[in-house]
Amino acid sequence: MTTKFCQLLVLLGIVLLFSFKPIRSWSSDVLNVAPDGPKIVNIVNFIRLLEPRDPKITQEVLYQTVVKQVEIMKQYNLPGTFLLQYDAMMDPRYQKLLRSLPKESFEIGAWWELPQPLVEKAGLKWRGRYPWDWHADVGFATGYTPAEREKLIDVYMADFKKIFGYYPRSVASWFIDAHTLNYMYEKYHIIASANCKDQYGTDGYTLWGGYWNQAYYPSKINSYMPAQNADKQIPVPVFRMLGSDPIRQYDTGFGTNRQGVITLEPVYKFGGGDSTWVNWFFQSFTQDRSLGFNYTQAGQENSFTWDEMAKGYEIQMPLIAKLRSDGKVKVETMEQSGIWF
Repeated sequence: MTTKFCQLLVLLGIVLLFSFKPIRSWSSDVLNVAPDGPKIVNIVNFIRLLEPRDPKITQEVLYQTVVKQVEIMKQYNLPGTFLLQYDAMMDPRYQKLLRSLPKESFEIGAWWELPQPLVEKAGLKWRGRYPWDWHADVGFATGYTPAEREKLIDVYMADFKKIFGYYPRSVASWFIDAHTLNYMYEKYHIIASANCKDQYGTDGYTLWGGYWNQAYYPSKINSYMPAQNADKQIPVPVFRMLGSDPIRQYDTGFGTNRQGVITLEPVYKFGGGDSTWVNWFFQSFTQDRSLGFNYTQAGQENSFTWDEMAKGYEIQMPLIAKLRSDGKVKVETMEQSGIWF
């Protein structure tokens, strides 16, 4: 009885095998008829007031970097998003520069690293080694209790509104915890957020196992993972930053103390600062079929200075402008992409 039953299962399997087209062919057919989504580029530059790791990188050098970023984006008529760390936001030079930008093209938002002036204005003790400390237990909201995070948000938002007349719609950081995101959404109605690519060891912390690209609605339990249902989600899309190399970035540098970087960031010589790599990246980005939609984030933090990023910018900005003119990409602010999502 058992033998006959097994023979019957084998026969059924053979019938099924020859009744269906091969999986590879079936998948190709589906891809050939599936509608393709948009290819979205956000140019995001985030701004810090100071760089304590290198005395040659003065506040003036950092400011002039942003001036140059604005100039090249205007040259190619490219919209974009500038995100302000609190200490930079309180500097009159950045206030004047960013308020002068046309609102229909440029978005001003928040960069959520926490420097000494913000922490102390919220009535909290500063524990950093410098006025801005990039370590995750000081510079990120995860280093503070949920109640402290809310105080920090309230101070930032109040001062942002005094300066710009509205609350920021986009808030990004290398990592923003779920409590912070949800509080910003519920009280200040932010529309979009962004976090760092997966990495280990870089900058003294590790982010691993996250959504690789595009955007997702984060879970109220863990903002690094997509929610499993609408009841448990924070309705703010989180976009993945930096334009990671889809082939090489994931396992580059395995077995070393920290991971390498192969991204669209214009400072990297194998990546966003190399014309061959940039052209390959955007060829794949625009010509390969998307999984719903394709997304990448160009731009750079001012900490790297204009001298280091100029070559990459001069490669990327005209190319992005041409791809937009050819109808191959949409160039948007983070807020616009968040509304679309």
